[in-house]
Amino acid sequence: MAVMSTTRDSDQTPSCCAPTRPDGHRDPAPRPAAGGPGRPRFGGLVALPGGTFRMGTDDPDGFPADGEGPVREVTVRSFRISATTVTNAQFAAFVRDTGFRTDAERYGWSFVFHLLVPPALRRSGAPVAGPAPWWLGIAGASWQAPEGPGSDVSQRSNHPVVHVSYDDAVAYCDWAGVRLPTEAEWEYAARGGLDQARFPWGRS
Repeated sequence: MAVMSTTRDSDQTPSCCAPTRPDGHRDPAPRPAAGGPGRPRFGGLVALPGGTFRMGTDDPDGFPADGEGPVREVTVRSFRISATTVTNAQFAAFVRDTGFRTDAERYGWSFVFHLLVPPALRRSGAPVAGPAPWWLGIAGASWQAPEGPGSDVSQRSNHPVVHVSYDDAVAYCDWAGVRLPTEAEWEYAARGGLDQARFPWGRS
């Protein structure tokens, strides 16, 4: 799940980091009541001053269809953002408090990166994510079983939570009293003040 900011007055633009369901289906099932913004439950936020930066990339490895280019100047206001992504331990606290079930748990499956899928499951003819065949649909995969049946997060409490949909992330934010960052805010923070650097340490 993307890191979060506490300000709530700018557009919330979901970032593109995982494939959607092939059929585009969105389940309208009701969600449990969340804690709401009056009960902040997330600490460790870092304050960043606003500013203008060059967002996106014109690198040949970029994907313009995903909105990664062209490079353009974007201005963001000051905001606060978590220093790390949401962890399994933090998400587990949300689940214990609300009884929330993620989309992956309700659908009964999720996509797993192919190199993390056990060989037996890779041989079972798992469906792929359309133009991204390195993502395999694995029955039973969820935030509590990242690689599918037989895996767990008992030794990964500080690892980033995975198999969380946009709707799941919004529900967590409502409970935690925060919101998702916009894509511009996230990139501004992730660049760490470096202009168009390909890596945190520089361009190569």
